[in-house]
Amino acid sequence: MEYATFKESLYKGLEFKKAKVTSKILKIEDNCIRYSIGQNGNSKKVTFEEFQAAFKEIKVNGCITRNWYNYAFPNQAKAAGCNFTTIGGLLQHFSYVSYSSGKYTKFN
Repeated sequence: MEYATFKESLYKGLEFKKAKVTSKILKIEDNCIRYSIGQNGNSKKVTFEEFQAAFKEIKVNGCITRNWYNYAFPNQAKAAGCNFTTIGGLLQHFSYVSYSSGKYTKFN
């Protein structure tokens, strides 16, 4: 799967599984998606820059890890650490990666 195909496949209302919970895309904006957190109507956003970087990392190293995310996006990791599992959860939804022990690995 290429990044452009992935981005075009996203839509408002898409439900996806994260490591421990299910989330949903609430809105797609010019530079990000907004997704649900829990059942209280709270939300956060993850930028398309983060998704592009994840695709690049997976292409180069075959996976993304929490350590990679914390290094690549230190500000987001502090303010919205759950973006890592959102990125991974969406990539897993489209069968691009599998999840195991904090690591999303590309399917061969």
